[in-house]
Amino acid sequence: MPADGGALILAAGQSKRYGGDKRYHPIDGQPMLLATINRYTEVFGQIIVVLRAQDHATADLLADIPFVHAEYADLGMGHSLACGAGAALTAQWRHAFVALADMPFVRAATLRLLNQTMTTERPAILQPVFNNTPGHPVGFSNRLFTRLQRLQGDEGARSVLAECADDCVRLNVEDPGVLTDVDTPS
Repeated sequence: MPADGGALILAAGQSKRYGGDKRYHPIDGQPMLLATINRYTEVFGQIIVVLRAQDHATADLLADIPFVHAEYADLGMGHSLACGAGAALTAQWRHAFVALADMPFVRAATLRLLNQTMTTERPAILQPVFNNTPGHPVGFSNRLFTRLQRLQGDEGARSVLAECADDCVRLNVEDPGVLTDVDTPS
């Protein structure tokens, strides 16, 4: 029996623009990665964090949070997302929201709305939109997990979004957090 949906938190990037490991940037007194995870665990019963290969220090930080190591994460976000999609497929989730570790400001109410919409309406793709700009996290039905597993490079899921544009539901939200990421210390 397929499990309900969950959140894949992509945390395998190199933080090149940031100039250091931004996953440890303090947000409300805790590392940004934990702030993001805590926000998602408020809503989702299942979380999988995707880390770089050999990222043992961050794995230790996660305690009881399930994680996977993306072997080729250094080649781009597509590889990290492919690894996470494989983990969601193995876990038999009905859907997965792809979240970015450097976006800790998405409101829990927004996540609840997205998860509820994905659970009840079951679109192939669900994307939040704030002020006419698409944001994150993006929800994918398990029908697309095998496509996501084939991703490579640094474009994330753009090709899947383009191929499935007619099956994408865009949901207007009043939450600037769906667009706000931490790319630089300022």
